[in-house]
Amino acid sequence: MRGPRGGRLAAAVALAAVAVLVGADARAQTAARRVVFTYDDLPANTFRPSLEAFRSVTDSLLDGLVRHGVPAIGFVNESKLYVEGELREQRVRLLEAWVDSGLELGNHSFSHPDLHSTPLEAYQRDVLRGEEVTRRVMETAGRSPRFFRHPFLHTGRSAGTRDAFEAFLDEHGYRVAPVTIDNQEWIFARAYDHALARGDRALADRITDAYLEYMDRVFAYYETQSLAILGYEIPQILLLHANRLNADTVDALVALVQARGYELVSIEAALEDPAYDRPEGYVGPSGITWLHRWALADGKRGEFFAGEPDVPAFVQAVFDDPPPP
Repeated sequence: MRGPRGGRLAAAVALAAVAVLVGADARAQTAARRVVFTYDDLPANTFRPSLEAFRSVTDSLLDGLVRHGVPAIGFVNESKLYVEGELREQRVRLLEAWVDSGLELGNHSFSHPDLHSTPLEAYQRDVLRGEEVTRRVMETAGRSPRFFRHPFLHTGRSAGTRDAFEAFLDEHGYRVAPVTIDNQEWIFARAYDHALARGDRALADRITDAYLEYMDRVFAYYETQSLAILGYEIPQILLLHANRLNADTVDALVALVQARGYELVSIEAALEDPAYDRPEGYVGPSGITWLHRWALADGKRGEFFAGEPDVPAFVQAVFDDPPPP
């Protein structure tokens, strides 16, 4: 794979596999697991944005996804295609690479605004602006963007705003792309960027190991939550970001989820599960998973949600200490 070499990464993957074997008998009683890999903030989310950084992340990430046959979807922020107000076709070609790889693109808005602090009409204009290039790119393959991912997973502070925006999405041919496995990989990713920017390969490897161990625990947590909320393990929709860490660990992350018994499927296939037709009606300040929205709709509170894994203190410390520009 591209990225961390050394024994630490292999050891982390092996540890995940061993952990799965220990629990194999219990998991054999459940239906086959399925998961969707979704990536936000295309073309890429990097510490020091540049065409070279965007291209490196895109090339490495797509190389791994295609090699493993992962039917991923990437959600685009088209503002990243512009430099000083000018559309840069070299950046557009990074989206074309996703489509040429047989993968899907969705709308993540133009500039990543927050629905909780942006007037609805302005937010809707930003969403429409955020499809202009993506739609053109997908039309070359006879397709069009079909899914919208809310920035910050913020879906509205009032029922009126939420319902009006969902009607707007429906009018424009979009379906909301929910998330059932959320996580704080963005903290690991920025800490990883900081380590690389300092030339500290040993620290970057340590962050990589911690990330994979953390994601293994994240999956275990949401598997348990799905059983408690729905009585079975839903086809999960995993939120990731198109960053250097995920580009460098795509092989290991695929190995980890496959060791846990998952088949990697498309978002369209996952959404066929009837659970995704459940009403949830959440309005509030948080950007939370759909599993937890359903739990709140069912009256679950407090300790029910306990146990979500934390970011290790050393990773948080690296995140909080960026290198000089």
